[in-house]
Amino acid sequence: MALQEASVAQAVFGPLHRHLAHIQEAFRDPNAPRGAPAYRVTLDAQGDRLTVRARPGGEKDIERVQRIVDALADLARRKGRIREGEVLAAISFSEGDTDKAGPMTLPQLGGLTLRTPRQVHYVEALRDENLDLIFGVGPAGTGKTFLAVAAAVEALKQERVDRIVVTRPAVEAGEKLGYLPGDLAEKVDPYLQPIWDAFRSQMNENDLKARRERRQIEVAPLAFMRGRTLSNAFVIVDEAQNSTVLQMKMVLTRLGEGSRMVVTGDPSQIDLVRPDQSGLAHAISILESIPGVEVIRFAAQDVVRHRLVAHIVEAYHRDETARG
Repeated sequence: MALQEASVAQAVFGPLHRHLAHIQEAFRDPNAPRGAPAYRVTLDAQGDRLTVRARPGGEKDIERVQRIVDALADLARRKGRIREGEVLAAISFSEGDTDKAGPMTLPQLGGLTLRTPRQVHYVEALRDENLDLIFGVGPAGTGKTFLAVAAAVEALKQERVDRIVVTRPAVEAGEKLGYLPGDLAEKVDPYLQPIWDAFRSQMNENDLKARRERRQIEVAPLAFMRGRTLSNAFVIVDEAQNSTVLQMKMVLTRLGEGSRMVVTGDPSQIDLVRPDQSGLAHAISILESIPGVEVIRFAAQDVVRHRLVAHIVEAYHRDETARG
């Protein structure tokens, strides 16, 4: 395979050919006998050329490598660089893609490359105007909140909504808000920093500041939602596992005309004194079958932070299961 452009080849191959190592790892044969080659394909790069060798009858594997490399080359031409996560995304989406005509394209949202099929399903739900309430639940690091913010910004820029409202409960992970200076909004603001980081990934600082001043973007504690009607808004309820049943009912009934709501949370990270009072699982159990409601359940395989995080999540899950 000749990539022809040195800069594209360098981006596709990665520093010290690390990206090629990830691609080759996807073809590891767990059943290979001791002493036999461990991979169904091997990749060797020199200059802008990539040599792919496969076992006899491995034409399908070579075709899959071609799809991965072509997708990454297209990405490199458009973005100039390729991140490790985008390589893993290309590997993931290349599985079972043989029947699709044309080159494989990696799904995008707000300049972000989606990494797993479940993220694609989530984004499709976020963009589906027939769905008014979407639950995104699962472990930390799966992109639940980040993608919800990206979809909200997309809807705001396309003028499908008038404003974005993000809210989360004022419950701390083992810390005491009461000892911090300031009123409730000032106490909670540091806990909202991940939300602002997500917004900054989608717009520049001046645009964000201007939209905040015009009240097009609002981030506030859940307690501030009582008594309000949120019309023509994209509403995100973050860390919903820390809301009580009554709080969840309160915020769900804030929806006004022309609004949509996304509720995100991780049922394994409940910080309430009584975890059995969490409103997230309760809401899903009674609302999931209602038309216009969608529930997306993420798993450890969808974690897109450091690759060690997925193993950490699985280890804690096994420990909790063993403890009963």
